[in-house]
Amino acid sequence: MYTGKGLLVLRDGRTLPLTYQFGSNSDDTRAGYLFCDLSDADPAALFYRLRVVCDDGTDLVVAVAHSSDRYLAVIGRVSPPPDPL
Repeated sequence: MYTGKGLLVLRDGRTLPLTYQFGSNSDDTRAGYLFCDLSDADPAALFYRLRVVCDDGTDLVVAVAHSSDRYLAVIGRVSPPPDPL
């Protein structure tokens, strides 16, 4: 189990602090849970690709498989670093 803290970036740019637990950490894919307070978030905003910025610097793009007011079950992929200009 891989755990840590980070931020969930919603489509509107708002960020929510979170704790993550990933049971799968294979190559560049991740699957697990994001624990955060989603009670004020619009449920429709969870149907788009979401971004997770982990405290270790890893940047993920995730899709939600299941949601509640307290957690998200997600699957995602590590984002490649941006191309230098």
